[in-house]
Amino acid sequence: MTTAFIVIAVILAVPIIYLATLDGGFTVKRSLEIDADRKTVFDKVRDFRSWPSWSPWLMHEPETKLVYSDKPNKEGGWYTWDGRIVGAGKLTHGKFTNEEMIEQRIEFKRPFRSVSKVWWEFEATDKGTTLVHWNMAGKMPFLFRFMAKKMPEYISKDYDTGLYMLRGELETDTEVPHITFEGTSEVSDQTALAIHFEGHLEEMKKAMMDGFPRLGRYVDDNGLSATGYPFTIYHKVDLGDMHFNCDMAIPVPAETASSEFEVKSYPGGRYFKTTLQGSYDFLELAWYQAYSHLQMQKIKPAPKRPSLEVYENDPASVNHTNEIITSIYIPVR
Repeated sequence: MTTAFIVIAVILAVPIIYLATLDGGFTVKRSLEIDADRKTVFDKVRDFRSWPSWSPWLMHEPETKLVYSDKPNKEGGWYTWDGRIVGAGKLTHGKFTNEEMIEQRIEFKRPFRSVSKVWWEFEATDKGTTLVHWNMAGKMPFLFRFMAKKMPEYISKDYDTGLYMLRGELETDTEVPHITFEGTSEVSDQTALAIHFEGHLEEMKKAMMDGFPRLGRYVDDNGLSATGYPFTIYHKVDLGDMHFNCDMAIPVPAETASSEFEVKSYPGGRYFKTTLQGSYDFLELAWYQAYSHLQMQKIKPAPKRPSLEVYENDPASVNHTNEIITSIYIPVR
């Protein structure tokens, strides 16, 4: 019995010893130039009542309960949030340094307790614009220290999303991502003309610029009928190396034959749909937010099945990139 207790104690001690060797601290800094004067940007950020319109977290749960202090745009002002999927916490203004800096304290209560420092810097440029820096420094709770190295990556993408949305609030006619989470749906089996691609991100972008017009011309020149929107199906993605194994495709009738392109059959299934309205430049952020939403909702992806990126309109037919619509389909269990 004594030996068994010793073994159990050692097993329990190993992860604790490992966590004790980790620092757990992290820092984040993301920046974006906004075509507005410094006072305008400063006043927008310091008024917590403006945050729901550009918060990268509240878009996941717009019905989150928000409570504001009497003066949420002054030093000492605060707001709290309490949501089913975004957790709960409090953000409080500390010191305002002229119109150059806002210092804040963020307290997370759920899903875990922690306190971090947040601060904003507003740098006026010679062009009359403002370079905005959104910063955070914190330390993960002891049992979550192993997550510290990944936190800057996660928070950076949220901060990038929020900064673009903030810019959209302050600039007229600027590019801004509008991301909505549509929920789960069944995707039907499809037959499509396809061009296969394997390679890195920049190579893939060039291949798409050439490949989709070729597919479209072939459909038109041969009197074929597209049965749906063009799409990319991602068979394998290595985000560490940014290497992609995918097909560019246009759905066609099942009996279609082609001597120039492959005709492939793609099985359907259960997917979670996220829609990006905005430039293709925001697709990386949209994919990140889509997976974040699944994690918040505790919906498990099915990684052995491919993901889809569906292009629901032609960029050449819209007046502004903000009108481009792309749907992301992540396979789920």
